Amino acid sequence: MTNIPSANNNSTTKELYNSRVLYDYLYDQTNRQFDLWYEMPLYGKVDELGRVVYPKESFLEIVSKDSDENTVLCLNYASEAFKKMRLHYETLYLDGYLDTRSDYFQKTLQPFKGWSSPALKYQDNQQALYESFFNDVLENVLETEDIKDFNSFTAILLEYIKNTKQPFTRVGFHESNNTTVNNTGLAIEIYEGEYGDDSLAFEFVNDNNFEIFQELCGRYGFRIDRNIPWRIVSNFNSKNSEPFVKEQITKEDRIITTEEIFKTFYERLDLAKYFEEFYNELFVFYTTFVQAYPRYKENRTARSNCINAFYTYKDRELPQLRRTDITTPVYYNQTETTIGLYYNFRLAESGLTASQKRKSFHIKNALTIYKSLRNKNNKKALSKALDYIQYNLGTTAYRDVPLNQNNLTRLDEGGMMSSQGRFDKRSGEDNSYLNDISDS
Repeated sequence: MTNIPSANNNSTTKELYNSRVLYDYLYDQTNRQFDLWYEMPLYGKVDELGRVVYPKESFLEIVSKDSDENTVLCLNYASEAFKKMRLHYETLYLDGYLDTRSDYFQKTLQPFKGWSSPALKYQDNQQALYESFFNDVLENVLETEDIKDFNSFTAILLEYIKNTKQPFTRVGFHESNNTTVNNTGLAIEIYEGEYGDDSLAFEFVNDNNFEIFQELCGRYGFRIDRNIPWRIVSNFNSKNSEPFVKEQITKEDRIITTEEIFKTFYERLDLAKYFEEFYNELFVFYTTFVQAYPRYKENRTARSNCINAFYTYKDRELPQLRRTDITTPVYYNQTETTIGLYYNFRLAESGLTASQKRKSFHIKNALTIYKSLRNKNNKKALSKALDYIQYNLGTTAYRDVPLNQNNLTRLDEGGMMSSQGRFDKRSGEDNSYLNDISDS
C-alpha cells in the first residue's frame, strides 16, 4: 500500500521533511497552482519593484453572503470574480456534476477566511515580541544596573533582535513570514483546515470534486495555494482576471499593467510615516518596563574599591516623547539620533551584518542627506535619508530570492549567493547615491 503524507504541526523535523517530499511527489505541480511557501512567498506583499505594499482598505469588499458563517473580505475585483465562480459551482452541483458524498465540497463554495488586517497583526506581533523579550532577557536584569535608561534598554533590545531576527519595525514586519497572502486581499479560503497538516491537504486534493474545483478557479482567475489547497489566490496577471480588474481601473480597451494594478489597489509603505512609529514603539517598550520596574540597585563601593554589602535604589530615567513640531532644533537632534538607531534595527531584523566602518559610513551618508534638505522640507529630507538606508539594505525581494530561482538569477562565481552576500555585493561603500540629494 502506497504511503500518504501524514505530518502535521506536532511532527518532528524529519517527519515534516519526509512528508513534504512525499506530498510534492504525489501532488503533481501545474501552472494552476501557487507555491507560496517556497517559490512565491512575497506574492502580493511587494510591488513590481520589490517594495513593500499593503491593500487599500477602500478597495476591500465583502465576498460572503448573509447566510454564510463568517464575514469575509478581499479586494473588490477578486470578490466579484469569486461570486461568479461560486454561482457557476452551485449550478454544476445542482446539475449533478459533483460528488455529493464529499467531506470538503458541499452545495456551495462558502468562504471561511479572507483578508486580515496587517496593521492589527503588527500590533499583535509587538505584544508577542515584548513578552518573549521579557521572558528571555528582561527577567534576568529586573533590578540590575544593566538597564539604567532608555539608551541601555534599546541596546539590549537591539542585541535581542539581532540574535532572534524577529521583526521590530513596520517594514521589517511586512517583509517577514509573519505576514501571509491573507494580508494581501487576494486570498479566499473555502474550508477550515489546519495549515501544515499534510494528510488533510492530500485528502483534499484527492477529493473527487477537486479537479472541477481547480478548473473553475482557473476560469475565474484564481490559483490553488499548493500547500494549503483550500485557499485560492487571485492571479492578477491572468487573462481571466483581466475583465474584473479592468472594471475597477478603466473602461478603455487596453492592457492593464502590473504597475497600474499595484498603484490602484495597494498602498506603498511610507518609510517616513513609520519612522515616527519606530521611535514610539521603542518608547512604549521601555516605559512598559519602567512602569513595572522603576528602580535598579546600585552597589556602593568603598574607597578601598571593595563592594559593600549595601546598595541603594536609583530611579530609571524616563525619556520624553519626541516633539511633533518638526521645525524645532530639538526635533532635529532626536531625528538624527534615531536615524542611526533605525539603521541598526533594520540591519538586525534583516539578518544582516556589517563592519563598524561600514555601518558608520551608511549612517553618516543618511545623516548627510537629512541635514542637507531638512531646512527646506523636513519630511522629504527624512524620506530621502530612509530611502538611502533601504537602498543599501536592498528590498526583501532582492535579498531573499526563492530557492528555485537563486542559482539562476543571483550567481556569485558560480555559486548561490546568500542574503548577506547580496547585501555585501549591492552596497559596498558606494556613495554615488549622494550625487543627487536635491529636493526635487
